Amino acid sequence: MLRKSSYYTIIVTLFTMLFACKKDSDVYTIKDGVFAGGALQASAQNVVLTQATENDTALTFHWSAADFGQKPVVGYVLQLGQLTDTANNWSTAKEFTVGANVLQYGFIGKELNGLLNTMGLPSGTANELAVRIKAAVPQNTGAASSIPPVYSNTTVVKVSSYETYLYVPGDYQGWSPNLAPKLKPVDGRPGMYEGYVYMKGSSTMYFKFTNAPDWDHTNYGDGGNGSFSTDGLAAGLSVPTGGYYYLTADLNTNKWTATKTNWGILGDATPGGWDNDTPLSYDEASQTWRVTCAMKANASFKFRANNAWALDFGLDPSTGKLHYANNPFLGYTDGMNNITVPSDGTYLLVLDLHQSGMYTWSYTKQ
Repeated sequence: MLRKSSYYTIIVTLFTMLFACKKDSDVYTIKDGVFAGGALQASAQNVVLTQATENDTALTFHWSAADFGQKPVVGYVLQLGQLTDTANNWSTAKEFTVGANVLQYGFIGKELNGLLNTMGLPSGTANELAVRIKAAVPQNTGAASSIPPVYSNTTVVKVSSYETYLYVPGDYQGWSPNLAPKLKPVDGRPGMYEGYVYMKGSSTMYFKFTNAPDWDHTNYGDGGNGSFSTDGLAAGLSVPTGGYYYLTADLNTNKWTATKTNWGILGDATPGGWDNDTPLSYDEASQTWRVTCAMKANASFKFRANNAWALDFGLDPSTGKLHYANNPFLGYTDGMNNITVPSDGTYLLVLDLHQSGMYTWSYTKQ
């Protein structure tokens, strides 16, 4: 009987321990999210970017956590755009994924400067940028969340960017960025650069692009298949022989081109008419293309490269200055006027392309 009683005691004890150790699983309730008022703050309201400090943190955003209930993983995205984006449901704003439960995001100077250039905002001007934070609770399956995202307050900062050039050091000039020709950014085409460089020599010419007149910043070498590499140890870009090259660089697509050019004039004002180009000769001392020839008034002509309508200049009717008509990098521009001289006679014609984006021509009657 004592042994049977002991068995009952053991069984009761085990049941007691089992139920004493059992605990209901924690239940967390997820609710529609909310940010506290004024959750998003900027480290500065006015920022002036400079190339000298391009590697420093220029602007940081901090925010308090969005409240979705108990202990959810919250992913944050920083949205940045022009003020006009806010009226368009931020549809064209730039987005930067911050990460789960991270409550700040910073921009270094050159990153923010490149962003403003890509957005087509003018340099040297205090551009107003609108910024907000999007918070969402992601599903661990990768499916769309059933919890709608929530947005912080919008804060506005003013940022003044600086204009950047691409310098073209190479073996044709001693690999000296501070003495190298430079490509100017194309007006209204952020991230795109073009210009002309004379590389004297008869063999393969190597060069690179740098975004400063030194080797201490970003330089662009050969990434293969017409692309860039920003690895400082990458091989140089190259052309097969020396000559006068039209260089293009698109930092948006990471592509570059080099087209060897020889320039001429074509039109009924020229000796060759519209059928035969009259060639210009390159003068190293003045860095210009020149020709002296008989010209006709009451007729017209254009400057074009390589005897083809692929790269050529007319006159912008609104400014009277040289402007591309055909250009493989920039596309075709309609409505460019032909060029004329005021009277019949022999003229010295000069085409000056050595300053990127500031192309000129002149005539002098002989």
